[in-house]
Parts: sequence; structure tokens; C-alpha cells
Amino acid sequence: MPEKLLDTNAAVAVLNGETSIQQLLTGVEKTFIPIARQQFMTGPIKAGEGTLIGNAGEYYVVAELLKRRIIAALAPRNSPAFDILATNGDKTVKVRVKTKSEGYNDWQWGAKADESIFQHLSEKEDFTVLVNLTNETKDLAFYILPTATVDDWLKKDFSEWAITPSKKGQPHDGNTKKRTLSYKKHQDQLKNYVDWDILWK
Repeated sequence: MPEKLLDTNAAVAVLNGETSIQQLLTGVEKTFIPIARQQFMTGPIKAGEGTLIGNAGEYYVVAELLKRRIIAALAPRNSPAFDILATNGDKTVKVRVKTKSEGYNDWQWGAKADESIFQHLSEKEDFTVLVNLTNETKDLAFYILPTATVDDWLKKDFSEWAITPSKKGQPHDGNTKKRTLSYKKHQDQLKNYVDWDILWK
């Protein structure tokens, strides 16, 4: 499985000097990135292919980190608190990834029974990368934010939505667990979150 190239053992091996960053990058370039591209590019992204979209987004975030010589390891599938563990040698951060495909405006989450959105949310070393997945790699967009900021935006947006009548004048369902972040609404704010160095500040 390609994930083994990027697990925590691989990250530890680099930090211990057993494997060089270049060796890890070479392995990823030969094995991991082609698989990610094949998964995404073999056909149009359609509704219902959430796992495909999510996997591709995580692969590309790991690739972006490795390009910047950051050691990044995919968490075990369905880990509750993060998708990627990343370290620059001095600091380690957990990274959550949320991906939407080209043509869709919203990133989507599901609230838990207690109305929380992110499990084990922390004010420090906890980031979310919003990915806009496109057919052309050069058009990919990444927005790197503290997860607490995303959480705040989602809660405020949902509160506003819940008290705003629908187009038909009917009240929205305040009990729904669906939470969305609109690109159109936040695009000006998101322009301030394109620097990967925020992970280490």
C-alpha cells in the first residue's frame, strides 16, 4: 500500500538519520503521487465519490509538505483527530484535510451528537488544510488555517443560516448536522491563509 511510504515509521526513520529526506521524496514521487493522480484523473469527479476526493486531497497535501522538506505521515484511516502528522524536526503539528472538487462551492463537515465538529480540538499545533481539487494540478488551491479558526467560522455561519429564512420563506432546519464552509463567502479571508509557514509560527 502506498500509505506505508508515509507512515509514522518513515517519519521517525528520517528523524533518526536512517533514511534521508531525498530517499523518502524519491519513493513518494515514484509510487505515491502517480497513484493519487490516477485515482483522481481516471474519470470525472461525481457526487458520492467522497472517499476518492478525500484521499486525493490528503495525498496532495502530503506532497506539498514533502516538497517543502517537511516530514509528513498519513494517519491510520479514520483517525478521529487528524489526517496527517507533520514535523520540521523542531515542531510537530497535526493536520486535518478537507477537500472539495472543482465546481462545488462548499467544504462539508458533519457535526457530532454534542454539536462539536472537530474531535480533540486544540488551540495549538492543530491545523486544517482546505483543498480545492481541480483537473489540472497547476490549478490546485490549498488554504492552511488553524482548526480553531475553521471551527469558529463554521459555527458562526451555521448560526446565521439557521435564523435566515429559506428562499421559500420557510425556516431552516436548525437540527441538521450538516455544516458547510462557503468558498464564495470566505474567499477574501482565505487569501490570507495560503502560506504553509503558518504551521511553524
